[in-house]
Amino acid sequence: MGGLNSCLPSPIDTIHSLRRRRRNLLTKIKHDQIRSNNNNKNNSINLNHASEDEFLMLPGINRQIAQSIIQYRQLNNGFKQIDELLYITGIDHDLYERIRFDISIDSFSQNLVNNKQECININSATYNQLCTIPDLTPILIKRIIERRERKGSFRFVEDLLSIKGIDYIVLASIRSYITVDDRQIPISVSQSLILDPSVNNLYPTLNKNNNNNNNNNNNITSDSLSLASLLLETLPPELQTILLSSTSSQHPLVTCQNKQTYIRFASWNLQQLTNDKVQNPGVREVICRTILEYNFSLIGIQEIGNKEALDYIIEELNHPTIPLIKDWPNHHHGKWTCITSDVSGRMFQGSEYLGFIYDESIGIELKKASLLPFKNYFTRSPYIVIFRIYDKYEFVFVNLHLKARRFDENENERTKDEALSISILAEAMNDTVEQKHIVIFGDFNILPTASEFNALVQRNYSYVIKQNTNISMKTPQGSTCVDNIWLSTEAKALTTENSGVIRDNLTSMWIPAGWTWGGLVSDHCPIWIEFDLS
Repeated sequence: MGGLNSCLPSPIDTIHSLRRRRRNLLTKIKHDQIRSNNNNKNNSINLNHASEDEFLMLPGINRQIAQSIIQYRQLNNGFKQIDELLYITGIDHDLYERIRFDISIDSFSQNLVNNKQECININSATYNQLCTIPDLTPILIKRIIERRERKGSFRFVEDLLSIKGIDYIVLASIRSYITVDDRQIPISVSQSLILDPSVNNLYPTLNKNNNNNNNNNNNITSDSLSLASLLLETLPPELQTILLSSTSSQHPLVTCQNKQTYIRFASWNLQQLTNDKVQNPGVREVICRTILEYNFSLIGIQEIGNKEALDYIIEELNHPTIPLIKDWPNHHHGKWTCITSDVSGRMFQGSEYLGFIYDESIGIELKKASLLPFKNYFTRSPYIVIFRIYDKYEFVFVNLHLKARRFDENENERTKDEALSISILAEAMNDTVEQKHIVIFGDFNILPTASEFNALVQRNYSYVIKQNTNISMKTPQGSTCVDNIWLSTEAKALTTENSGVIRDNLTSMWIPAGWTWGGLVSDHCPIWIEFDLS
């Protein structure tokens, strides 16, 4: 019995044995998991190498999302983390959870960041040295060398954009490899932001930073350079909007006195608002921010380039994705909708539509809408819409975009003829439309004091806007008054003292401006009038 007991392991030995077995089992499980993960990765789609068609194999990924993934990859030298997919428009948390186990990532991009090669000076590099820069083809390298031999050294990295074949995507992919000297600080635009007062008028954010830091010059320069640096960064739209949210104005400039009785109407020529243009987050941010800042409830739009373009604005107002709009203080969650005409006429490189954006939740109801059959009188047919507001007043809004004036005097005659025709339009409505609160508005391409409007004045219509309504980077205060709002006597009787032209905060760091960024959303300012319907 004693011999048998001596053969049995002690309790301590048993515990050690069990621990060894447990460690071995856990090690085996861990190795099996690693092997399984490696096998899965071998069969998964690699974010940094997959083609557009390969991305389409993932559930929920359409071609537009696939293209956005590839564009993000190009602009950021690859994905560093899988969850960067959440920056892509169209990929929400649910879709991310569905696909994240079917995708993988390599360490190429992270190694690129950690082991970044010394920047190559494009002003002194040889042909062979330039050949080491990814995405620079022999043709582009030859053009770079020819450009610096012909015009001298590059002052800024952004000067490469003047070379045929180098766009902002190519520049973004090579930016981390190049410099023009020992420093890589892009200051071409920052200098103009700091030194040019006319440009500063278009960038109130920079002005505000400067005013808040008058006692600290170092902070002024640092903040301005930081914003200007962001201005030059060619990040994907999703990241741009995140950065944008920290630099834009956070407070409404004007507030409506009483939303139950006061309504603000605006008119805005959005200069070829195509689907491509409106998908720029800076464009949507400026438009939506302006609507929220000024408490507009009804906006008439000219120069719409695609019938669906206004839908993007409505979607952003109802379901914000841009951080600044999403986090807008005291954001009124309205029920925004829009209506767009059929083709009104032609504009540069396409058809033009006219439209309206309005908030149904405050009591604006669409009654009728139609293009007027006045083709003999107008190059672009007027768009007439009747709204019932607060279940009390019915307004007739006539949206117009007259023919643009040309240098040729004969062409200008057509613009004058169309202005004269407005009085004929007003007379026709007087005979056929029972509503008397009539608002004729839009882009008239002619001064309101022109003799062509005399007939309209004789019918007791009066115009609202007397200031310049155009805007450009060179002339931020404008040079002429071409947009306006004409009111019938009955409509004018309901107006308050509040009206004007919006000239501030019409730029975004993410709207192209030639070869740089920070452009205007349109070359027309929005104009507005307030009605008291109490």
